[in-house]
Amino acid sequence: MPRPARPIWVPRTYARRRHRSWMVSMSLATLGWAAWWTALVVVKIAPGTASGMTIGASVVSELCALLGLAIAAASLRARRTWILFVAIPLFANASLLVMPWLASELIRAE
Repeated sequence: MPRPARPIWVPRTYARRRHRSWMVSMSLATLGWAAWWTALVVVKIAPGTASGMTIGASVVSELCALLGLAIAAASLRARRTWILFVAIPLFANASLLVMPWLASELIRAE
């Protein structure tokens, strides 16, 4: 760039690839948790549907959690702040993996 044009140049900000990966991972965690919360509301309204709803929510959340966990792990960087930043989707997706074990009481209640 020629020197006289430098003061009028407008810097553009772009979302970086790792930040987009973080957002995809958090979106998958949100989708997985939405499946569980929907299943829990339906089970509360109609208790006879506990088995079908929890199995469906389990399948959807496990798929979202595995994909989101892989994407979050791939977006890790060696900087301390980024590790703390990526710990959020890592925890959100890892907690989805244990949710079927926690909700197994719903299946037995039916």
